[in-house]
Amino acid sequence: MNQTVFNKSFQQLYGKPCWGLRYDPQLNLSMNFGIPSLDMREPFKTNSTSEIVQQMAARRRVTVRGEWFLWIYRCYRSLTSGEHQLATGSTSYRRIARAISQFEGQKLVSVAMDPHTCATHFTFDLGCILRCRRFEPDSKQELWLYKPSGYVLSVCGEGHIDHQRGMERARPHGR
Repeated sequence: MNQTVFNKSFQQLYGKPCWGLRYDPQLNLSMNFGIPSLDMREPFKTNSTSEIVQQMAARRRVTVRGEWFLWIYRCYRSLTSGEHQLATGSTSYRRIARAISQFEGQKLVSVAMDPHTCATHFTFDLGCILRCRRFEPDSKQELWLYKPSGYVLSVCGEGHIDHQRGMERARPHGR
């Protein structure tokens, strides 16, 4: 897949503010763009013997999601504002939470990706920049953009870009 699909996918986000940013050490960094909507999962029966899984399955789950959902998984991240580095993937949870709060509401103005390394830079209108790159040359760094069309743009650290119809349940848990 060429970089044209990548560029066209992200151009549709230009001028849209990001919201609902979330950092989780297990799920990494995610953000929403576009009109919010409620997603509701009804309780279901599970064959799991785990009491925790059974309790979770027995609950209704309501989540607010954007038309667009960006999930950045297992990579080196740097968050900056102007000349100031706000946080990296190795800073404390508290500092990362403060850093992503500065991105809230900023409009995406450009996204650039190096086709050889898949290092990706997201630039926002009020001066914040998010930089992502894989940990190692053969790393499976992944970036997923869930689109309103039902398609998912996947960028993997080894240089592979994929664009195909995705499944809603393929989103990270709780999203």
